[in-house]
Amino acid sequence: MFDKATLAWTLPWQDDWVTAVTFIGNTRKLAAGNRKGQILLWDLPEKPSGDAPVPVRRLDGHTNEVTRLLSTPDGKYLISASYDHSIRIWDMEAKPAGNEEIILDARTRAEVAKKAGSKAPPPAPGVKVDVQPAERVVALHKEWVLGLSMSRDGATLLSGDDAGEVVLWNRAEAKETRRWRIKGWAFAVAVSPDAQLALVSERFPLVFTPADQRNAVKIWDLTTGQVKHDLSAQFKMYIGSAAFSPDGKQVVIGHAGETERGKLFLIDAETGKKVREYAGHMGGITDVQFSADGKFLLSTGRDTVVRVWNVEDTKQVAELGKSRGGQFKDFLHALALTEDQRWLAAGDMVGQVLVYSA
Repeated sequence: MFDKATLAWTLPWQDDWVTAVTFIGNTRKLAAGNRKGQILLWDLPEKPSGDAPVPVRRLDGHTNEVTRLLSTPDGKYLISASYDHSIRIWDMEAKPAGNEEIILDARTRAEVAKKAGSKAPPPAPGVKVDVQPAERVVALHKEWVLGLSMSRDGATLLSGDDAGEVVLWNRAEAKETRRWRIKGWAFAVAVSPDAQLALVSERFPLVFTPADQRNAVKIWDLTTGQVKHDLSAQFKMYIGSAAFSPDGKQVVIGHAGETERGKLFLIDAETGKKVREYAGHMGGITDVQFSADGKFLLSTGRDTVVRVWNVEDTKQVAELGKSRGGQFKDFLHALALTEDQRWLAAGDMVGQVLVYSA
């Protein structure tokens, strides 16, 4: 399946880096967020042919980088986290509040106009989209919200910020059920499908820090609020992404940062022991997730490609895209996969969303 995936469309969005992507429920509706706090929605065609589709809606409210986008399983709600200290919940069935024209290819237009000089033709019209405000603003954090994860039923969420605050909360009431503080930034957070366990990585961005302040990664028991496994001695590195397997028995973590090679590690959630390791990316890993059937791992990184791994034998089964010259050349920030595993999307720092048909 993944080894035969092809690029269906490149969706331009040149306002800024695309930092988050997700599909809405089990549909071809695609959401993406960028560094400016903007969120756009696309309705992808059924077949991968023709011109790239244009966005149909813009979600307005965030004022800083969107760090994570998640959809409830039924597709009724989209949840977004941001550097603006907020988490927002969007009703996907809400009527628009109006419409506006947006420009998707601003950089390309500027380059063309510069070359043409005074002979440049009048700019073409942009794309008209519906606009929509959030249904609810969740104010559980006072600093950048770096991580966001959701239980299988969409009822429980886990979020973490760069003050080290980690919050477990229910979506229906946006009410916290447990809160704790760690020493570093709560950079990567993942909650198990049954909301019984959480993996949280701690990052200290400063090079020179006291001995008790080092990057760490731990599995927490959400019933007791205590550390179940401290994995820090096994993984003395900056972990930037994490995801539980669909059955909750395993969790994958990705080595991030400006590394020579960012590897993936599969952990037994019950014992805390490393089960397998995967070759990873030439450069740090930025996002990772399991396929819905639990047979594959998908990862993005600073080498600007999406890699697909067989969970059992650790072999890479697909490499989507081509390296654009290294970790500072347009690296990919985030990926998303539909439940039926037919569509995959990745957002990058060029200002575009790559959509693959698998």
